[in-house]
Amino acid sequence: MWACVVLLWCRCSNFAPVLFKRCCAGLAAAPRERLRPAAGQGAHTGRMLDNIKKDFTTTTAAGAPAGLQGCEGLTIFVLHVRQGYDDRRRHMEAMMQAHGLHFEYVLEDDKSDLTPDVVGRYFAGNMARVQAATSCAAKHLAAYRRIVERNLEGALILEDDMLLHRDFNRVMGECLAEVRRRHLDGALCSLEDSLLKFVPRSQRRRGVHLYPARRDRLGGAYYCTRGAAMTILAEAERRKCDRPIDLFHSLLLSQGLIGYYWCHPCIASQGTACGRFCSSIDRRGRRKQRYRRRMWRLKLAYKRLVYYLR
Repeated sequence: MWACVVLLWCRCSNFAPVLFKRCCAGLAAAPRERLRPAAGQGAHTGRMLDNIKKDFTTTTAAGAPAGLQGCEGLTIFVLHVRQGYDDRRRHMEAMMQAHGLHFEYVLEDDKSDLTPDVVGRYFAGNMARVQAATSCAAKHLAAYRRIVERNLEGALILEDDMLLHRDFNRVMGECLAEVRRRHLDGALCSLEDSLLKFVPRSQRRRGVHLYPARRDRLGGAYYCTRGAAMTILAEAERRKCDRPIDLFHSLLLSQGLIGYYWCHPCIASQGTACGRFCSSIDRRGRRKQRYRRRMWRLKLAYKRLVYYLR
């Protein structure tokens, strides 16, 4: 119990990253005699500590990955507002360059672009007005149109506040191979940890990154297949989108119209969720940015531990 508390504190503290790494390394390398609670259980305990170390030392630092590692030819759409978010543009361009990834912006459908014709085509209810949430959803729909019009296999869709993890290229490349191997056309694949929802350890399997899910994990970083893009566009035009785009995904998922998969490990975090950026929808977040950063680190470490023990 106390070992878990120490690991949690070290993972969350700004003042103890080195101590945390040394603690994990020391525990993983400790003699089996000291770790063995009963005869025959030493190997299991050692493997458990190795897994905890691996699970908890996943970082969001933008270290340069070793090559594209399977991401060659990946189409990436970054949803961005033309004016007022230069910090996000600089962040995104520097991060993508560090990862060696090419992308294109989706700049149409800013709030100033939302004419009655544009809104009336896809939106209804509270979403049928000029607001940030409607603009955000319209940009997602614009990305789906590009996938369909260009006859792409699929595309990675990122909002402009996303933080890619160090192992993004490797895991993303393996996810693309898995989508093709398992014929997952018609599905969305969530890549982010912004809702602090993870695949329980009891369900994880070696060599598998994508697991069927019954709910969404927001819409900041996900891979959208051509089949899913076609379905979402058709449903948005037929029934109209009356809720934020991630909740619209959930609605279609609950009705069995699209597939939804969670990626493990998560390879992206939303900057507004972890306090790096202020939300374009809720501007009150600017006053709470420092608080959000601290609470994010604490919650992330706790949730990782909880899902590891499940």
